[in-house]
Amino acid sequence: ERASVYVRVNSSTKYKECRIVDVRPDLDLAVLKIISATKDAGEELSNEGDETYTPVQYGSSSNLLVGQRLIAIGNPFGLDQTVTSGVVSALNREVTGVAGNIIRNCIQTDAAINPGNSGGPLLNSKGDLVGVNTMIITTSGSNAGIGFAIPGDKVREATKEIISKDRVVTYQRKAQGWLGAEIARNDLAAILRKKMGQRIIEGVFVSAVKPDSPAKDVDMKPLKLTEEGTVIVGDRIVAVGGKVVNTKEDLEEDMRSRVEGEQVSITVEDADGNRRVLYVKLMPKPY
Repeated sequence: ERASVYVRVNSSTKYKECRIVDVRPDLDLAVLKIISATKDAGEELSNEGDETYTPVQYGSSSNLLVGQRLIAIGNPFGLDQTVTSGVVSALNREVTGVAGNIIRNCIQTDAAINPGNSGGPLLNSKGDLVGVNTMIITTSGSNAGIGFAIPGDKVREATKEIISKDRVVTYQRKAQGWLGAEIARNDLAAILRKKMGQRIIEGVFVSAVKPDSPAKDVDMKPLKLTEEGTVIVGDRIVAVGGKVVNTKEDLEEDMRSRVEGEQVSITVEDADGNRRVLYVKLMPKPY
């Protein structure tokens, strides 16, 4: 049985009970859902109706540069809402979490992070979240200028996945639809476009196709790498349901609105410029 968790929001004196939705030990991360009941210290829970909160905005952790200014907020030694600042000291660090698990691609910063800062936001100069503070390296137990944060891109991806799964289970909703095709990153796509000698090419390159997936069932062709290191271009997805797709984000946004069992027409184009329409029945997104 999971422990009871209570949180206090901003400067309120009221504590709110939370349900632990799920945890991700590999990211030292948990998602909590606030239950609409409050209590003062020593009082019984009371319902005060649902409240809304303004969420923090995400920034891109993949675009961070060494030397970039960062701001850390936390509760060091019980001193709540403490703000410290520093810079990105290094990127893509690998650290060992408290449970002995390896956490990859961490952000290293010299912003003062002390016991009590874990779980606090790491922000860029715009106030957008680019990481979640997780641990320090120290010989004294306090800050020595070497702190680490989970990258915000991973946090956003993990929390969306946990919340979507919870909605499916809790509210018996249909699961998000899943195509089973991995898409090349935009920087790789730009290189492939240049290689093909065309300035403007609609669509996104299929980099891999999962086995036993809808994409595999309709024989969608991914990129192939020869033994000589040559990349052979497969299919590009140029439209979904008649709507043109130009970036990986376009396709991801479209897929988030689709559910399991939905039949979708997907227009693909091969390296020779030949187009064909594939009719795909989406499967439940695996978690």
